Formats: sequence, structure tokens, C-alpha cells
Amino acid sequence: MEWIIGVLIVAGLLFLLDREIYRYEGIHIGSRLQAFLYDHWSKNYDQAKQVSQQEDEAMLARPLLEKIAGIPVPLVLDVAAGTGRLPFALFNQSEFMGRVIAVDISMGMLEQAHKKLISHHGRFSLMQYRTFPLPFQDETFDVVCCVEALELIGEKQAAVKELARLLRPGGILLTSRGTEDSGRGMVVVSAEMLTALLQDAGFEDVQVTPWWRVFNRVFARKPGTLIPAGGKSLKDVLRCPRCGQVGGFAENESTLQCGHCNRQVKRQSGVVVV
Repeated sequence: MEWIIGVLIVAGLLFLLDREIYRYEGIHIGSRLQAFLYDHWSKNYDQAKQVSQQEDEAMLARPLLEKIAGIPVPLVLDVAAGTGRLPFALFNQSEFMGRVIAVDISMGMLEQAHKKLISHHGRFSLMQYRTFPLPFQDETFDVVCCVEALELIGEKQAAVKELARLLRPGGILLTSRGTEDSGRGMVVVSAEMLTALLQDAGFEDVQVTPWWRVFNRVFARKPGTLIPAGGKSLKDVLRCPRCGQVGGFAENESTLQCGHCNRQVKRQSGVVVV
């Protein structure tokens, strides 16, 4: 009898672990293990996500460009950028002349993004960073994006406030909401609750739009009149992890070096590791 109970316990634990890994993508087991999982999935990730990426240009890139029309060189931050699907969709729009800084916890995902985006060299930067707050000063970016990821961040309120902190007044937030059909009942929030979270963080004009079966697209705006950031790159806006100064980095193929304290930040496979 005891061995039967033992087998049932082990089976139950394996079932819960399987759900945690494949349904919740490691949200409850810490950023390091979550990064390990994404590294493991990275080479086949785009193939597995083909359905959700088919409408990226029509449902993400072009609507976003309509909202920032008139900004000649928008500075875009893509949080939890994965394999670079959103920058890729933006760069495929001839009218998009901006720059993108893409951040993710997984080196493997960012390496795939580098391969995908390499033809746009000089217009994007990739950075591995695992925790909030991100190493940028307040009100740095014209656009902040976090697509198909917000529901996988444990502290949603803190995450939304961090996205608001980084956005310039008048700037645009593009994010998403996992729907009830996603099978992620433990982390799904209703459209009304997400709207309230965004408004509590200071956003207005929240628009939740059906996108595909398991996600809604969400736009919001930070109040104010946008004064564009201009054509800045990562070296211009990165906060030094040692001295805390912003910008002034000199860059080469392997490092960024702070011009204030000489701290070197490593670059690996086209990805800055902070």
C-alpha cells in the first residue's frame, strides 16, 4: 500500500512540474531557472509560436506606427523581447525609422533575435537583464512594449509601474493580456482588472482588443505631450551598474565601457550582459 501512495505522490509532483514548465513557463520557480528553460526552447521557439506570429505586422507593428506617426526616429524598448518578433515586424515596415532596445532574461532567445535582426545592424541593441528595475532612468523611451509576457511576470502591478516609469510623457505602451482560453487560469487577469492596473500606474486611453484566441492586444498612453527621445542607442541610455551614471559608454565588439568609472559591461554574441 505504501508503494502505491509513493507512486501517486511522485506522479502528482511530475504532473505539477509539467504544468509549471510547459503551461506557466517557469513563472513560479525563479528567473534563473526560467532563463534556463527559455535557453533550452530558444532554437525551436519561433516554430512553436508560428500561429501567434502570423499577424504581428497587421496587429502589432502597423497599429503601433499609427499611434506614433509624426515621431521621425522613435526610441522603442521591448521588454521580454524573446526572439525579437516585435522588432522584426517593425523593421519590416518601411516607414519605421526608429531604434529598438530589446531586453530579455534568456541569452538563447536573444541570440536568436540577433540572427533574425542582423540585417538591421545599428538600429537595434540586445540586452540580457533578469530583474526589475531595468537599468534606465525615468522617462527614457517613446514606446515601451511587453508582448505575450505580462501574465508570466509574478508581480504584475510592480511590472506595470516599471513600464510606466520608463515611458516618456505622451508615450505609448503596447502589451497584451492572456485570455481565459489560454489555460493559464492561475495567472490570467480580466480585461477590467488589467485596465484598472494600468490606470493605477498612471496610464490612460487603455484599449483592449481581441488579437488571437489566447491573447488580447493592449494599448495605453502615458499622459502628457511627447517630446521624442531622439535617435539614441543603448550606450546613450544605459545606467552604469557601478557608478549609476547614465550614458557615456564607449563600445566595441566585446564590451561597453563606462566613460565615468571605466566599468566594463560584457557583450556576448551581439548581446550586452548587464
